[in-house]
Amino acid sequence: MSNDDRDFRYMALNDLINELEKNAVINIDEAIEHKVITAVLGLMRDNSGEVQNLAVKCLGPLVKRVRVENTLEIIDKLSDYAKQTDDEMLRGIASMGLKTVISEVDPSIGESICRRILPRLLEMVQSSSYEMQMDSLDILAEVLSRFGSQVTTEAQSRVQQVLMPLLDHPRAAVRKRTTVAIGYSVVHLTDDMYSTLMEHLLQGLKSTKSSEKLRTLIQCAGVLSRYSTKHLSGYLSQVMPIIVQHTVQADEDDELREICLQSLESFVVRCPTEITSYLNEIIKLGLEYIKYDPNYAEDDDDEEDEEMEEDEDDEFDDAVEYSDDDDDISWKVRRSATKLLSAVIETRLDLLEQLYENVAPALINRFKEREETVRIDVLQTFIILLRQTGLHERQDLIQLEETRRVNLYFDTTGFGEELCLLPEITPRAVTKPKQGPKLLLSQLVPNLTTALSKQLSSKSTQTRQAGFQLLRELLYVLQSGLDDRIQLFIPAIQGSLTAAGDQQQVALTSNLRIEVLAFLRQLFRTHEPASLYPFLDRLAPAVILTTSDRLYKIASEALVVCIELLKVIRPIQYNTETQQYDISPMNDQHMPYIHDIYQATLQIMTTSDADQEVKERSIMCFGALLSQTNDVLQSQQQEAWEMLLERLRNEVTRVITMRTLAIVCQSPVTVGEESKRCALVAVDELAMLLRKSNRNLRVASAQCLRILVKKFGESLSEQSYQNLVNEVVPLLSDDDLHLLPLALRLMETLVIVQPASAKQAKTTLLPTLLGLIQSPLLQGSALDSLLDLFAALGKADPQDYQELVQSLINPMLNAQTSGVSAGGVAAVANKQSAATVAQCVAVLAANVDDANRNETIHMFGNWIETPSTNDSIKYLSLLSLGELGRRRELEQIDGIQQSILALFGAQSEEVKFAAAFALGNISVGDINKHLPVILTQIKEQPKKRYLLLNSLKEVITRSNEGNKLQQVSTMIWEVLLESCDTEQEEGTRNVAAECLGKLALTDPKQYIPVLQAKLSEPSAYMRATVATAIKYTIADPTNEHDDLLRPTLSGLLPLLKDESLEVQRLALLTLNSAVHRKQSLVKDILGDMIPLLYQETVVKEELIHTVEMGPFKHKVDDGLEIRKAAFECLYALLGYFDSIDANDFLDRVRDGLNDQHDIKMLAYLMLGRLAKIVPNAIQQRLDEYAEPLKITLDFKMRSNAVKQEVEKNQELVRATLRCIVSLQGLEHSGSPKFNALSKDVRTGPLAEEYKKTMTEIDSREATRGTNDYMDLS
Repeated sequence: MSNDDRDFRYMALNDLINELEKNAVINIDEAIEHKVITAVLGLMRDNSGEVQNLAVKCLGPLVKRVRVENTLEIIDKLSDYAKQTDDEMLRGIASMGLKTVISEVDPSIGESICRRILPRLLEMVQSSSYEMQMDSLDILAEVLSRFGSQVTTEAQSRVQQVLMPLLDHPRAAVRKRTTVAIGYSVVHLTDDMYSTLMEHLLQGLKSTKSSEKLRTLIQCAGVLSRYSTKHLSGYLSQVMPIIVQHTVQADEDDELREICLQSLESFVVRCPTEITSYLNEIIKLGLEYIKYDPNYAEDDDDEEDEEMEEDEDDEFDDAVEYSDDDDDISWKVRRSATKLLSAVIETRLDLLEQLYENVAPALINRFKEREETVRIDVLQTFIILLRQTGLHERQDLIQLEETRRVNLYFDTTGFGEELCLLPEITPRAVTKPKQGPKLLLSQLVPNLTTALSKQLSSKSTQTRQAGFQLLRELLYVLQSGLDDRIQLFIPAIQGSLTAAGDQQQVALTSNLRIEVLAFLRQLFRTHEPASLYPFLDRLAPAVILTTSDRLYKIASEALVVCIELLKVIRPIQYNTETQQYDISPMNDQHMPYIHDIYQATLQIMTTSDADQEVKERSIMCFGALLSQTNDVLQSQQQEAWEMLLERLRNEVTRVITMRTLAIVCQSPVTVGEESKRCALVAVDELAMLLRKSNRNLRVASAQCLRILVKKFGESLSEQSYQNLVNEVVPLLSDDDLHLLPLALRLMETLVIVQPASAKQAKTTLLPTLLGLIQSPLLQGSALDSLLDLFAALGKADPQDYQELVQSLINPMLNAQTSGVSAGGVAAVANKQSAATVAQCVAVLAANVDDANRNETIHMFGNWIETPSTNDSIKYLSLLSLGELGRRRELEQIDGIQQSILALFGAQSEEVKFAAAFALGNISVGDINKHLPVILTQIKEQPKKRYLLLNSLKEVITRSNEGNKLQQVSTMIWEVLLESCDTEQEEGTRNVAAECLGKLALTDPKQYIPVLQAKLSEPSAYMRATVATAIKYTIADPTNEHDDLLRPTLSGLLPLLKDESLEVQRLALLTLNSAVHRKQSLVKDILGDMIPLLYQETVVKEELIHTVEMGPFKHKVDDGLEIRKAAFECLYALLGYFDSIDANDFLDRVRDGLNDQHDIKMLAYLMLGRLAKIVPNAIQQRLDEYAEPLKITLDFKMRSNAVKQEVEKNQELVRATLRCIVSLQGLEHSGSPKFNALSKDVRTGPLAEEYKKTMTEIDSREATRGTNDYMDLS
């Protein structure tokens, strides 16, 4: 590095940088280290600029490797260089070096660095040299950003004293850098220092006459709102009137007015609660200055409209109407006003109706904005308004989408959507809203579409793209509304889709064309076909032509639009009343479009070099074509079906073709010998694919086969049938619980369509099923499918009933009891298998003749009455009798009830519960005979009450005939209430509560008010039980009883302050259930509920006590469960965040980060979700959250910690990292603590775990779909 040749010096520095940046540990001797530092610093005086710059670059990795004292020596030397005035070039290079060192040095030595460098920086800041001031302010801002929390209070005060006068500096650049430095410093100021700063700022705003300095001061206020929202909110009442005054009185100073509006926008975003009282004034300012254009002589609206109609191609060319256009910056004021209104719309969902009345018309009027950037901002602001309306109406929109997606649809998750075919008969045009934002929006549609149609004919590609995006959002919210306005947009649609030009022009318009196609898709989905027919001759050819576009994204989107177009040309809808499809006749005028789509998709499907996404969507479109018009494409039948078979044999397109084939075969217009022939060929092809290792392929094959077999199974040859059975049987395993129910349903379909062949297949099938029954994983849809299969087997061959039953129960009879429980009672073998066998036997018996059924019932009855029968067989017999009794009355066995009751005293707990299950279920079959006995026993046998209440629960839960239960409900109700009041055992009360809640739904008008009244009973047992009972009542999926439940939920709120902790906890759990299930009811009580929940999130010292366990002392927190329930409820309330004050909520989340393990986990989840719901509010508090996050990551486990403690800590660390990744997406330049934490995580010992977490989150986000815009970078 001391060589005379500059190339040698340069290469030596470069080699040093490469060595320093390697991950390997470098042990440098102290003397050598000192020599290296001296050499690098010496090269900062080098004659070569390249060597100087490389020396500055070298400082970054160097300070990470050297000792602390040497780092401080580097800073001292650089400070001396930066402070001297003799060599200006050296001073500039040294300043760059200081910034590099400050940004790269280890934050742990920040305190020492601040102590060394701050006095020198403050001295340099006060220098008379302009360049030195600029550089020193940059370095000071970097120091405060990285080490602000390590600066002493005294030093902070000194920094403030030096910076405040610089706000009056004559040079604008100095004032700007001073503002940035102040922003970083205010994060760590004490209240007194902040007060001093604000007094200085307010005094300057009131007294300063210079417009340039006013801009700086107002900009500083905006910076303070960004970096220290909490502090500034207390001074908002003093700052706001001054800024509003300067906004209005800025005269011709458009820059000052722009900065004022930007500061107001910052206040709206960052101080949403405190700004509320000023919102009307802010909206008024936004509306006034969104049309501020002093250099444009605007005529009245009528004349302007006429002029625009006469010259739509170039609407602002008339120079007579402008003055000083080159110097005109009024557009910046209009842009700032637009962004201010946008901020109000985004943050105030509660003012939506007011915004539609005041702001929306003004935005529509400004669609004519002459400056393109402002015009696009205006359109985007209206789009935000529409999206906020969509959030407000999201529940209705979700329900509407669900009604449309009932029958046949393509699951195209990979493309971020689902394409529905053959919907139910529901009017596509939704009935007009009667009130609320949607009504106000629908009233604006005529003016909106007229104003927008003029912009869609402009030359600006960006304007047209934003315009079509706005229309698409409008259709999503209103789900119709353009029936009589469509003609306004036809020329723009045609022009955008068929635009031709050079390669560059095509690339620029590609995103526009994608947006137009997305709009057309929404238009076709949401409007009645009849309203679209007059325009198909102009729309259909343009869309069909676009399917052959060379840009794959455009072709792909066009194919999806063709699917919707086909549903318009030939609507087929399912009539729920007649349970038949209503097939519209084919209009001959539209037949050419059918053939054109056929040829276009056929062309793509036969092209070998087409993009994969285009290929798949062409197959989907081909399937939609056959599903809608198969009966009118007679001449193309053979070619079309052969093409599907060819695509099925192709490995690349196999899966999407299976799904398409399934859709086509379910269509009511899929008829004819050709379709049957190809379907039967496809069955053989698909059967072979069931043995493939690819799981997705097997799942798709099983789904498709079931549909094909259901429609064409009767025509299957014996050989094909047997081959298919042989391929399906190996899939009947619990190795894949997603594939298992599909395979079982396919086998059931095979048994149903050919019962005669099923008898032969049974020899292969039955051993596999019997093995499957032994699996403990068999439940849910797999179990339901298995029961359906056994029912089908029983109906297909009734003569083999006894053989089937014996094959089911014999393995259970031969099972050896395993293990001995306490008291020497043998444990029941394989309880899960016994339950499955019982249900299978019951399904078979329910579908057989009386003689066979009675024989089975007597067999089980004898076993439970025989004392010598082992517990496993008794357990199986009781479950089987229960399952049978639920389906049929058990009149065949006298005294069966007493036999079951006798087993309530069995030694085995499993037998006791099986007896309770059996008693309840046989009572369902004959409620009048058995129920009175259960009720009597509950009163007379307190020791058996828990089991008897479980029987009663079975009666209430399983009784399908509501009227039968309603006749005896009064008797049940009285017994249950009596049990609640006297029973002290918690488990018994919980069962009684479940019975009460479910019974209340049999006669809500009678029982729900009684439950409400019982909430104020003096007995804590009663209050606790009733609070739990309401949870089960709320579980009712219908909304029929909401009016009765509304006052009941309000009655739960006082229980959150109940003297009994158990009552408080149960009330919280019930409210949590209500938040998930009864959104409309919870909204009514949210205002009263939120403060009570907040009170329960606080750690209460009086509930913490110490328990001595031998020589150890252990702290017990009796309030932990209540706090956990409160946080769970708050987490559920994130879906209602538009009605909740963000600041108070975030305070509770911060407290949760410092609580115990379970609550911390909830807080991390909440913080991750809130980063997406209210990013601006979270952004202001990142530094508050950084400290508890850091504490969790830095926590060191005890050396003798048990495995459970280690796993819990690892779980916390992973949750913390996920939370940090979520927060990383926010703007965090003004959060030095969070920046330091983020950097430590990325480069520290957790770096690998952090990368892994980030990869997992990115992959999860990627599967949710991305937008379809072209990447033109």
